[in-house]
Amino acid sequence: MTSTVTAREADAACGSLDNAAGTVRHVPIASVRTSYARLRPGALPAPRCDQGVELPLRVAMAPDGGYQVLDGFKRLKRWREQGHALVPVAIEPAGAATEHKRLLLCANAPLRTLTAMDEARVVFSLVHDDDLSPRTVAHLLGRKRDWVERRLKLGSRLGPVGQQKLGSGDIGPSLACALTTVSIKDQEAILSTA
Repeated sequence: MTSTVTAREADAACGSLDNAAGTVRHVPIASVRTSYARLRPGALPAPRCDQGVELPLRVAMAPDGGYQVLDGFKRLKRWREQGHALVPVAIEPAGAATEHKRLLLCANAPLRTLTAMDEARVVFSLVHDDDLSPRTVAHLLGRKRDWVERRLKLGSRLGPVGQQKLGSGDIGPSLACALTTVSIKDQEAILSTA
């Protein structure tokens, strides 16, 4: 059973909305707007790593006192279907619609901080330290088995120089995988001339 919570009751529980930007709070689901949902029709599945972690919606304060969703449209839909009265939000500063749209892109296109070498080390550890099969690792990580096999090659056959260059982004995973077909000495020779 869900209860109805008014914006005034939520404000009383959380404090005034003045200086709300930069805060995380629970707000009435009825005050959350999805005007920008039409700009995000993509149907990519949610990353498997996010399962079980319920991050707050990223919202911007709207002129009418409500909140415009910038990130978390699928979570909001799921929470509405589940009958939630309050939802967690991380509030961005108020701004014009143009700024909201810029933030929408920024929120949904984070910089990739994980490298193929990081992935290779985790896959290698899952197979060798935790005794999982490549098929089980693929299922666990939501990847295909050939992706796991490529990461295993990187974790076991790429020399230290190649690992350092892949980890720092100096070379990509395709070149790194190609290097695993030659000896470590030859890998270093190739990388020193590249």
